[in-house]
Amino acid sequence: MNRDTRLYLAWLVALAATLGSLYFSEIRHFNPCPLCWAQRIFMYPLAVILGIAAFVGDHGVRRYVLPLAALGLGFAIFQNLETWGFVQSIKACTVNAAAACNTPWPVWGTSQDTLNRALTIPVLSMIAFALILALLSWPRQRVTVPESAAVQG
Repeated sequence: MNRDTRLYLAWLVALAATLGSLYFSEIRHFNPCPLCWAQRIFMYPLAVILGIAAFVGDHGVRRYVLPLAALGLGFAIFQNLETWGFVQSIKACTVNAAAACNTPWPVWGTSQDTLNRALTIPVLSMIAFALILALLSWPRQRVTVPESAAVQG
């Protein structure tokens, strides 16, 4: 897969995540918790920046978007660890009961469906950030000078 394709796919992931979060909050009326808001802060600009970079072929955009994606992934991992019971709930998530971090929103049908317990909104966010990081983590391309050019120069 070439760099242009990876950049374009990373943009599609960021765009889908952004539109998905807007769908859940604005259409399905799910109240985002503070950790969800933090992840949105990092995902929303990625949709715009990666979109522009994909259309102009700017591979140098990685230096700007990788830190955003890494920070977003950090928040997503923390939220999942909290949801899975590995870390205590932070106080910010208990202020508003309607937007508690551990609220099991029925994303896929009813809240009791197995898919809802496996693919929660925090898991989807974590997958999106991880995909963006993976797609944009191509190795640096070394510029090689042919021996004949090096000898002549």
